[in-house]
Amino acid sequence: MVKWSVNHRSIVMLICFFVFITGIFIYGDMERQENPNVVAPVAMVKCIYPGASPEDIEKLIVKPLETKINEISEIKKLESFSMDSIGVIKITLKDLSDAKIDNIWDDLKDDVDEVKKDLPEQAWEPEVETDFTETYGLLVALTGNQYSYQDLKEVAEALKDRLEEDPGVKAVDLDGEIDEQIHINLDMVKLEQYKIAPSTIAKLIKAHNVNIPGGNLEMGHIKVPVQTSGEYENMDELKNTVIGVSESGNPIYLKEIAEVVKIEEKKEVFNTLNNEKALVVGVKYAEGKNMVEIGKRLDVILDDFKEELYEGMNLTIFTDQADYVNTAIKLFQSNLISAIILVVLVVLLAMGSRSALVVSSSIPLIIMSVFVYMKLQGMQLHQVSIASLIISLSLLVANGIVANDSMYLYMEKGFDRETACIKGVNEVKIAILTSTLTSIASFLPLAMMQGTAGKFVKSLPILVSIALFSSYLTSLTMVPAMGYTFLKVKGEGKKKNILQRKLEQFVNIDKISKLILEKYKQSLGMGLKRPKFIIGIAVGALVVSLAIVPSLGVQLFPPVERDQYVIDVAVKEGSTAERTGEIVDKIGNVLLEDSSVDSFLAKVGDGPLKYYVTFTANNAASNKAQIIVNGKQKDIQHVQEMLDRKVPGARINVTKLENAMPVDFPIEVRISGEDIKELKRMANDVKEIVEEIPGGKNVQDTFGYDSYKLKINVNEEKANLVGLSNQDIAATVRMAINGYDVTKLKQDHIDDDDLSVIMKIPEEDKHNKEILEDLFFTSSITGKNVAIDQIATIDNEFALNKIIRRNTKRTITIGLFVKEGYNTENVQKKIEEAIKDYQWPKGYTMEIGGASEERNDAFTSMKIPSVIAVAIIYLVLVMQFGDLREPLIIMGTIPLSFIGIIWGLKLTGYPIGFMALLGAISLMGVVVNNGIVLLDYIKLLKEEHEILTEAIIEACATRIRPIMIGMITTVISLIPLGLSGGLLWAPMASAIIFGMLVSSLLTLYIIPSAYLIIEGEQSMIRKLVAYMQSK
Repeated sequence: MVKWSVNHRSIVMLICFFVFITGIFIYGDMERQENPNVVAPVAMVKCIYPGASPEDIEKLIVKPLETKINEISEIKKLESFSMDSIGVIKITLKDLSDAKIDNIWDDLKDDVDEVKKDLPEQAWEPEVETDFTETYGLLVALTGNQYSYQDLKEVAEALKDRLEEDPGVKAVDLDGEIDEQIHINLDMVKLEQYKIAPSTIAKLIKAHNVNIPGGNLEMGHIKVPVQTSGEYENMDELKNTVIGVSESGNPIYLKEIAEVVKIEEKKEVFNTLNNEKALVVGVKYAEGKNMVEIGKRLDVILDDFKEELYEGMNLTIFTDQADYVNTAIKLFQSNLISAIILVVLVVLLAMGSRSALVVSSSIPLIIMSVFVYMKLQGMQLHQVSIASLIISLSLLVANGIVANDSMYLYMEKGFDRETACIKGVNEVKIAILTSTLTSIASFLPLAMMQGTAGKFVKSLPILVSIALFSSYLTSLTMVPAMGYTFLKVKGEGKKKNILQRKLEQFVNIDKISKLILEKYKQSLGMGLKRPKFIIGIAVGALVVSLAIVPSLGVQLFPPVERDQYVIDVAVKEGSTAERTGEIVDKIGNVLLEDSSVDSFLAKVGDGPLKYYVTFTANNAASNKAQIIVNGKQKDIQHVQEMLDRKVPGARINVTKLENAMPVDFPIEVRISGEDIKELKRMANDVKEIVEEIPGGKNVQDTFGYDSYKLKINVNEEKANLVGLSNQDIAATVRMAINGYDVTKLKQDHIDDDDLSVIMKIPEEDKHNKEILEDLFFTSSITGKNVAIDQIATIDNEFALNKIIRRNTKRTITIGLFVKEGYNTENVQKKIEEAIKDYQWPKGYTMEIGGASEERNDAFTSMKIPSVIAVAIIYLVLVMQFGDLREPLIIMGTIPLSFIGIIWGLKLTGYPIGFMALLGAISLMGVVVNNGIVLLDYIKLLKEEHEILTEAIIEACATRIRPIMIGMITTVISLIPLGLSGGLLWAPMASAIIFGMLVSSLLTLYIIPSAYLIIEGEQSMIRKLVAYMQSK
């Protein structure tokens, strides 16, 4: 390959040019997004059973579904929530591949279909939701307090149609709609007077509002369709429905016993933007497209649409993922370009302009090769994929440096240009291959990691490996071709490039290099006199470093760095949406006065549209709200304190968006057992203990507040005597409280949805128990009115707000958040210590979890790839040296990097996290390469010297230059990522930078010392064997 490349330089350069141009075009068309797509191993099964209590939901809905679903062996966690009228089951799977997860979700749907036939007839069909990664990339709010929701909806529908025309838009949805309804507000006094029961009115309206084709009548040879009139055409026809006949024989019209009005339905779920009435338009971007370009087109559409709005109506872009993607990619592109420039400068200073040209020209080609691979594999351009290029930058340069040095060495020896290039590269191609394989071995196994954390960074080890493999290919093809063209020995040593000459005006590089080399040789000579002492110092430094690990703290992933945060609001259980809305308005007033807040979008009664992959929206609950705030992240603690002080009567928690999949609480104490009262007693005890622990805040349990319910106990015997069924009674009660959906009324426009017709008692009459006590029914046997107290009693009973089960056991969770400035792990340890002596009754269990569980799972997923990486590296080294012991010397340098990593994290203030550990693992191959360079040359010179220490010193003095250049290029290429990579990437960059610095320096002493010890022992063994043989 090398010879062919040198002899066919034009073809090689043409191929390289073709790959480069292809990469440029691909780059311009690549799908761009902020983060990689990660399939969440989570599914939800929801089933509505109107009117059922939490106990009934648990018994009749949740348990049958839960029993069947739990047969899936890959389930990691099974949670269920039994609430009034609805049951929700959340399934979390173990760490699996995306394909396996999809297969399991298919099985889940089959299991639910199998169970649904055994559920109560009145229960709705269960819904299975498995996609929790799809997000709305663009949220636009339409506001206008003076306009009705119907006005806002009309304009929003027009905007939706406009946005859907763009091919880059997958879907557009409206959120926060409040539809119009027809309300039939019954006058219960008149109904009693006329002896007409509500159920009778409902039946008459239903029977009237029908449109049943009568078939076709054959008249001669023609079929004539027959249709019976009866369907309501407008609201006046509904009002004039005859409900009965008075004693005087006159018809009784609906409008005489009820008020029939068109009105917006009661606000149970609604949005506000900056405390203004709002309708939200959510846009999902199409996959496989350039989101940034789509975003630019949508901006034009929105700007044009703003010109068409009614006066006083406003359109606000609340959040646009395309902007975040564009900013993030530009930042990483800038880091990549900075890293390339810095690496080229180092190579230019160290090797001269011609060698720098030969080595550096492969960098853009390798990067474009990676883009080609990404396109072929359908991979997106995001912060992880670009970071992988930055990380691989120094590694891919190393191969070119080795090949270039070898060619140059042969030219200095007097070989002609062609021979020097061929022999030089061929001589080191095995060494380059070994180096490439060890580097790939430290990265590629990381692609095996499952779980959301592993999948998040999966593209990094793959793309780094592709870049390294491309580097290997270019070092055997492009580099010798370029070397033949540009390398020149004659006069090169005498004439330096302009950068070298400018730098020497301030620093004498040659003098410093010679001084460093001389001092190194002296110190190494002294160290080799006591090699075990050198090893002891290194081991001692490692032990001291490991001792400070607990002080670093642990954090799986840092929060998302964007000026946006979330406020979760919860008022007392059972509170109305109106009451929750009042609290949200108070919070909004506080936020409006805060200069750090730009805007905020609130959703009452439910969660906002999912706009970020790790954002978890509230489940529907009238006592809850969520507020997304566009404001400075650094002011979160100030906002929390301000809200706690100014908005009493609610539990308010201000949190950042997380890079990791979210948990309900950072720290959880879970108590499981059967008896709810016993669980609640223990939960209250634990809450009191936990509240005393410093660092915690918003301590709460998942049971909520105590409440009661009104239970209508029907005497079935008395009810049957007057011809009333339980269904008749329940329907009338439901009508009195929530209203009864009687029928639908057509709209004038064919595209408009039909209006629901709701029969109900006026809202002003529904404020106390008397509404139920005044209910009456008409006997189908006697025709007389029957008061509810004649057939039933109305009693107060204790009510459960919800029943939560975890892994099929009833569970109450005491959860808490952690104050700013406190370490979650330390707070959790204090809680564990505080409750360890609590006496748990037989049959009840306790476990502590939360964020620590996700963190431990993520760290555990790194163990097997790490072991595989070490095994592959060792195997490659054994193949390289043909010996089992010498590779152990090199493998022994891997722990040396831990010293630098630990102190690097300590100095920069970063905790131990997933990305830092990822950097530590990926550093193994790089550290090993330094050892290979040293040990290989030591063995070579050992044959030429009689005294081993002289051979070691000369070998190390010769190899210090490439080791130092490799170290400097690695460190300097990661400086941009360390400085501006944010909290996510800076710990990884710090781990590699400091790990590389310390391990490279220590390797220069540890490898020669360890080799000297082993060789000394081998020499002693050989002498002993010779002595024994002579005897």
